Amino acid sequence: MRVVVVFDIPVGYDWLRDELRERLKDFGGVFLQRSVYEIECDWSVFEKLLRVVESVLRKGAGRVDFIFPCGKCYSGIRVIGGELD
Repeated sequence: MRVVVVFDIPVGYDWLRDELRERLKDFGGVFLQRSVYEIECDWSVFEKLLRVVESVLRKGAGRVDFIFPCGKCYSGIRVIGGELD
């Protein structure tokens, strides 16, 4: 399954944002935007990911949303523009 991970970490917690990004990459997370990653995994891996993210957030502040788009919804996504600096 595909999981889109969207997070909002407050100003002043850059170290937490960096740690979260590294943990998402550990799970094969692919950078989509500054605070958006995509991960391909099964439910058992997702449960591990969820525990890791919860442990990271307990160190500071912020919010993480996990979105599970269906194939039809995913195929309808349109992107305009290129990579950010």
